[in-house]
Amino acid sequence: MRIRTIGWSLLGLAVVVLACYALNRGILVGSRIETARLSDDYPVPFYKKHCRYLFFTGIQQVWTGSESTREEAENSSCATLKREPVIHRRHKPANPGDPQPH
Repeated sequence: MRIRTIGWSLLGLAVVVLACYALNRGILVGSRIETARLSDDYPVPFYKKHCRYLFFTGIQQVWTGSESTREEAENSSCATLKREPVIHRRHKPANPGDPQPH
C-alpha cells in the first residue's frame, strides 16, 4: 500500500513539474491571420500570422511572419513551445577583480 502512495506522489510531482515547465516556455493556444497593406500606393495586401501562447503571466501574442497569400500564412507553423522562457535564471554579476570564465 505504501509503495502505491509513493508512486502516485511521484507521478503528481512529475505532472506539476512538466506543467510549470510548459507554462514557463508558453503553450500554444491559437493563432490568427491579419491582412495588412504597405501603403495606399501599393494596394497588394500581405498576411501576418499571430500565434497566441499561454504563460504564467497570461496570454501573449507573437507575430511569426508575413506571407504573400493567405494560404501560405495559414500553412506557416507556430512553435509548440517558445525558445526563450519567460522566467530566466538570474546570474550573479561578476566582480570587476574576478577572472572571467571562458
